[in-house]
Amino acid sequence: MTTHADPSYVDPTMINPRAVRLVEAFKQALMRLRDEEGLTFDDLKAAADLLQRVQTATGAPLALAAMPLYSELFQGGQDGYTPSDDVESPTYFPGSQRMDNPGILPMREDEPGTPLIASGRILDGHGQPLAGAKLEIYHAADNGNYSGLYDDGVPKGNLRGHLFTDADGRYAFTTISPVAYVDPVTAAVEGVAEAAAAIGRSSYRPAHIHYEVHHPDLIRPWRGEVYFTGDPVIPVDFVGPNIAQPVLQADSVLHDDPADIAAHGFDGPYRTAEFDFILKTRTSPETATVKKRPA
Repeated sequence: MTTHADPSYVDPTMINPRAVRLVEAFKQALMRLRDEEGLTFDDLKAAADLLQRVQTATGAPLALAAMPLYSELFQGGQDGYTPSDDVESPTYFPGSQRMDNPGILPMREDEPGTPLIASGRILDGHGQPLAGAKLEIYHAADNGNYSGLYDDGVPKGNLRGHLFTDADGRYAFTTISPVAYVDPVTAAVEGVAEAAAAIGRSSYRPAHIHYEVHHPDLIRPWRGEVYFTGDPVIPVDFVGPNIAQPVLQADSVLHDDPADIAAHGFDGPYRTAEFDFILKTRTSPETATVKKRPA
């Protein structure tokens, strides 16, 4: 049985004023691009077609496939002090293994790559330590793959873990040095590399470590990525160079002295990187200066 209703009727209780404003603002932005930059319907269709091919190849939700278009706006820890808008990384998985502090990030016995000792402190805007802060840590392997994303035989918890800061807000852990990587499935999609090159970007992401900081004094958890100073991929980052702000870059130092290497129990050269998280809490000032470590 067919139910007849007034096709012009819209339930006023269903109208969301914010959604109305956002859609109208988005259309206005597209009109400005049309009038000022020559945006065409074919441009939009080409972008949508490429995103659809990526979604089909990776199996990721279409919204996730489109992340390179908006990640710079909402992800990356912003200025490193105030929290980002909490765009959860598609490479994150809950339930990581707890480590000692200092500790070793869970990894395979034969994990390839150059060892890295990462350390630093977690401080509030007054420079006071956040003791007992939970620090979630994860990053890609030496081949650029994140554990748990693909059925590649790598344990799901590989290079994933968490620890708690000590009374001075300090943390330290040993892992392997991340490298620049390209997602192999996405890179194989016809048109992806060409689209990246057309806007002056590489298909690669710069080396980085993902962190989440949880503490009762934080307004909300801090989520972001810490990069490495001097990485040549940062200016041409696939998801945008602005995501790796200078305040989110750690200096990495190579150690190749044989005696030093032996003292740390490594078989070859290793790296160290120090990074202090200075994060806004409920009692922190509105702004804080991120101080560089003394040379």
